Amino acid sequence: MKKREKRLFQLLAACVAGLGILAIIAVCIVKYMPTFRRMSADEYFGALGENEAAVIVHDHLAQERALVLDGKPYLDYTLVQRELNSRFHWDASAGLLLFSTAEQIFEIAPDSTVYTVEGESFDAGYEILQTTPSGMYLSADFMQQYSDLKCELFENPPRVLVTFGSRNITTAVMRRDSAVRRLGGIKSPIITDVTEGTTVTVLDQMEKWSQILTPDGYIGYVKNRRLRDIETEAMTDTYYQGPEYTSIHQEAKVDLVWHQIDYPEMNANLEQDIAAAVGLNVISPTWYFLSDSAGGIQSFADASYVQRAHAAGLQVWALISNFSENVSTTTLLASRQARQTVQNYLVSQALELGFDGINIDFEGIAQEAGYDYVQFMRELSILCRKNGIVLSVDVPVPMEFSRHYNRRELGTVCDYVIVMGYDEHYAGSDITGSVASMNFETTGIENMLTEVPKEKLISAIPFYSRLWYTRTLEDGSQQVTSEAVGMERAEQILEENGVTPSYDESTGQQYAEWTAADGAFCQIWLEDAASVSQRAGLVKTYDLAGNAAWVLGNEQDYVWELIRGGISPD
Repeated sequence: MKKREKRLFQLLAACVAGLGILAIIAVCIVKYMPTFRRMSADEYFGALGENEAAVIVHDHLAQERALVLDGKPYLDYTLVQRELNSRFHWDASAGLLLFSTAEQIFEIAPDSTVYTVEGESFDAGYEILQTTPSGMYLSADFMQQYSDLKCELFENPPRVLVTFGSRNITTAVMRRDSAVRRLGGIKSPIITDVTEGTTVTVLDQMEKWSQILTPDGYIGYVKNRRLRDIETEAMTDTYYQGPEYTSIHQEAKVDLVWHQIDYPEMNANLEQDIAAAVGLNVISPTWYFLSDSAGGIQSFADASYVQRAHAAGLQVWALISNFSENVSTTTLLASRQARQTVQNYLVSQALELGFDGINIDFEGIAQEAGYDYVQFMRELSILCRKNGIVLSVDVPVPMEFSRHYNRRELGTVCDYVIVMGYDEHYAGSDITGSVASMNFETTGIENMLTEVPKEKLISAIPFYSRLWYTRTLEDGSQQVTSEAVGMERAEQILEENGVTPSYDESTGQQYAEWTAADGAFCQIWLEDAASVSQRAGLVKTYDLAGNAAWVLGNEQDYVWELIRGGISPD
């Protein structure tokens, strides 16, 4: 190779190498250089209309907008009800926004400065509830007077930051001026900046990045190394402390049984029915039945029953149910007048007849009626609290489909919450199984305890079993039917069919199966001494308020000693 060609080749090689180095540098810059792109307010908060403001609720940007009128923020009622304070309750039947405390109810008319409490009117000096074509908006100033939260209005862009009072929060101090990014990563756009020394709320911590809430309402990410003095503590300064939800609790564990009264004459059987019930201290007669959707009530109540029960050392918690086919519980609960009719009647009956408590057994509540159902309980609790009447409520074992019962709120406003630990398999079901397996009972209690204090939670167990019949029809399909049988009758059925039960580990019960004379395949999971003893013992295991049983008359005499042993302190 000639000398000149060799020099050209070396130069070309050097250029290629240089270009390679530049390419590597470019790749490194692209990969490791943070973006300086800033996200606009419209991108971050979304476009805002006239008089609108974005709403940040502690750790997320709400989908609803606030209104800003005369420099005051108003929060969307749907957001208030869902996330901020569900005790503000719009009652369409009365055309009023109701707000319930432990002691009283506020009545707030739309587009008015005046609100009413127990007949006395007050002027807030500003409209409390604004109505617009897009919905209703509650004054943040008014709401935070009666809620454990704070609302702050910021400008450019307009936004309302809602922070809560008594809860654990994690805070940190910024080591230096820092950009806050939309997501955790240097390529994520910048949404705002925080200066050295600023205290921020830490919402989530990852390996290298932390999600933070800035004091002016931006939620984004900074690198962990930019944070110092990270600490978690309970906020001690609450924004609002309302009247305390006091409760009536008896010293001893509750030992309750429901007494089914199907007609007035059955009241005369009280002494006979409780003759063997040692340890029993509360009886709940099924006296009251909703008879129409306007609040009408059919009653089998008897004053002498109360006197005789008291003489036997029993409290009386009268039950009201909603099982009539003529009643739309959804319609009744949606009407303030109907709710008040029921509430006032029950309280007047307690005062007139002298019984100690009211037991609400409204079952099959539709999801859309959940808010009205809980409002009914709030309102009734105020009357009961004022008159010294024990208020208890029966609720199903927690399932996703029954979240609308709002067990947490019931556990606040009621004296006792009774979890009905039965109907795991029920009448009308096409799947055979236990009325209440041991796992069903324990899981139900454990899930309830995440929402209801143990000193208010009563575990209800069955005194009955369900006898299942599976028949093969002419077309080859199978028909499943069942009947509920008491404990003594279940033993008789096994004896009549010459069947000996065996222990079913999966349910924690004795189980039997056989083929009947008509060809039906029969199955039964027994409630007996062992199952009652185990289930009653859960009161002691979880330190619950007590035990309840459905229903008096279905039990064997021996169960009372077992229950007393299961719930009594060692």
